[in-house]
Amino acid sequence: MVQWIMEYVTTVSYSLLINGGLTSRFQARKGLRQREPMSPYLLVLVMEYLNRTLKTLKDIPEFNFHPRCAKLNLNSTSTLDDLIMCCRADKISIQLLLDKLNHFSKVSGLMANLDKSSICVQEYLRDSKI
Repeated sequence: MVQWIMEYVTTVSYSLLINGGLTSRFQARKGLRQREPMSPYLLVLVMEYLNRTLKTLKDIPEFNFHPRCAKLNLNSTSTLDDLIMCCRADKISIQLLLDKLNHFSKVSGLMANLDKSSICVQEYLRDSKI
């Protein structure tokens, strides 16, 4: 299975149609492509790896979950094109969360688009009814 996936992502080549004629083929530099039938399935596999990586934070005593997520040991949730990561707003927890994201980027080659990313710090009030 791994061999098939690697074949799929490493053998991509393109040619361009310019003035009615095709250019010579050239190799793609990125493996996963949008609108390809296999891409959503590969994305699910990659996101599962990220999810499992983030779940290991619960085993690190210095990591603190966001107070509203602690009972569920929840530190992330994702959709097809969005990822929400959360933790208590202390320096160590944030750094541990970012370390896991950086590890994921290093092993997968996928990077967060910092132009489309944001950090939200929410003050948690214990007696709040919200």
